[in-house]
Order: sequence, then structure tokens, then C-alpha cells
Amino acid sequence: MSTNMINVLARFKAQNGKEQALLELLQSLVQPTRNELGCVKYELHEENQSLGQFVFIKSFVDHAAFEKHQNTGHFRRLKKEMPELVAQEPEFIILSKLA
Repeated sequence: MSTNMINVLARFKAQNGKEQALLELLQSLVQPTRNELGCVKYELHEENQSLGQFVFIKSFVDHAAFEKHQNTGHFRRLKKEMPELVAQEPEFIILSKLA
């Protein structure tokens, strides 16, 4: 694997009553993103202790692939529809592997 790989944790907290709608929106990104050139991993999880909190664990071969992902139609759709469904601004943590 390349040392330039970008790993991202993205956490989304649904508004009360909007959990299913947010889940469906996030699920709609999975397959299109997995098909993107440069996507290594794209997994959607729900926190066990906090229902309605969703976490993406994703990896891209490099920063350019990650930036390209952020300009896709499905990512733009997320940015457009997400504000009505989340209780707070999503948290994005970009990681670089050290060991």
C-alpha cells in the first residue's frame, strides 16, 4: 500500500426521528463510492452505544482520489440533503498511517 494513502473517519449524528432517512442517504453513497477509481475501502457503521450515530471508515489511494470523491454527484447530493437530517455538523477526521 502507498504511504500517501488517505484514511478518513466521518461521523454523522441524526436528528431525532430522522435516523432512517439519514441511514438511507448514507447507504446510497456506498456502492458508487466503492466503484470510484482510487477508493480502497468504504464502510458504513452504526455506533453500538448510540443509535442514529453513523460512521464511515474510508480509505483512498491518495489525496487526489479523496478530493475527486468530494466532487462526485453522490457526494454533492449528500452535502445538499444532509443538513436537514443531522443534529450537528458532521465530524471528519483525516488520518495518515504512521505504523
